[in-house]
Amino acid sequence: MSFLVRPFGRGPHGPLHRDSPPVLTAGMKPADPSATPRRAVLLPGPHDVWSYMLVAPLTERVASLRALGIIALGTSVLAAGVVTTATPASAADGKSVTLTLDGVSTTVRTTAPTVRDLLTEQGVDFDSSDIVNPRYGTDIFGGMAVSWTPATRIYVRKNGERSAHKVVSKTVRAVRDELELPTAADQTFVRLESYSYDHALVYGPGGRKLAADETLREESVAVVHKIRVAFPEDTVRIKPKVVKDRSKLVRSGGKRVYKDGRNGRKRVVYKKRFIDGGLASKRIVKSRVVKEPKRRVVRVGTGPNWIALANCESGGNPKAVNPAGFYGLYQFSISTWRAVGGKGIPTDYGYWEQTKRAWKLYKSAGRSPWPHCGSRL
Repeated sequence: MSFLVRPFGRGPHGPLHRDSPPVLTAGMKPADPSATPRRAVLLPGPHDVWSYMLVAPLTERVASLRALGIIALGTSVLAAGVVTTATPASAADGKSVTLTLDGVSTTVRTTAPTVRDLLTEQGVDFDSSDIVNPRYGTDIFGGMAVSWTPATRIYVRKNGERSAHKVVSKTVRAVRDELELPTAADQTFVRLESYSYDHALVYGPGGRKLAADETLREESVAVVHKIRVAFPEDTVRIKPKVVKDRSKLVRSGGKRVYKDGRNGRKRVVYKKRFIDGGLASKRIVKSRVVKEPKRRVVRVGTGPNWIALANCESGGNPKAVNPAGFYGLYQFSISTWRAVGGKGIPTDYGYWEQTKRAWKLYKSAGRSPWPHCGSRL
């Protein structure tokens, strides 16, 4: 049997090379059987399209085609008797596609027929809630761009009911906009007048509240809270300022209140914020002083131990009277009291006046005026 080759088209070099052997067409017999070609030796020009009339045995036909550089052709095509030249590399490498997965772009070569098949080929776990451009059923062609953005599962709890949603936004603020969840920014308020509104807060899987600019996490929960803001008024105490003085009239290292001072008062307006009925925050937004406070004076001792002396002389009683004619904390006689500048009798005065006179007496006479208790100083 013979293998006959016939040019199907022409190119710039003509149908045959100039050194080609005679062409045998269908139905012709060669004059010399030994001259019958067993395979095609004709070479096409760069623009020639060739068809092959195959009448040789199948194994010889395959060998002939491989010798011509035509490979990977199906048996069914060979059996049909006509083979059209194709570029083997295009079938092996596929089409070049720019694929963007969740914002990251790469160039891939694929033989997938559709976008859905391409994503499956690339191992993308997609579903109908994801954003895919173009659509899943779009045919793939060389040079096209395909993008896929995954959706994130989030739960919304409102009025005691819970629903599941898939979102493609990345931040908490964007998710609230995508799901049209209410926020304080949607409300208009009148200053210092009570009001209520709904406000959505987003919590991560661990229950931590997410800030508006934080990245949303899978399985997060958006809770629509009932917010109430009130502005109650109240009268509060103003504590007096405490002033400390150093004094010889108080034993060294001790402290004693010289003036008690007085609390002041002021009217305040609070801003109280309640979330789902519970107090979440409280602060003063307005205040007015009704009564000024008076400072409290505390004297820090640098002097003798007057408390020990008074306890020894009179049991610490400023009103103590000895029938022998001695008075007060330090048991002054009337003459001694007046000698150090006292007026009236010692029991008419309290701790500070009596100790003041005792300090003057101590500076002039030392411990001698108190022969039995002076050592306590």
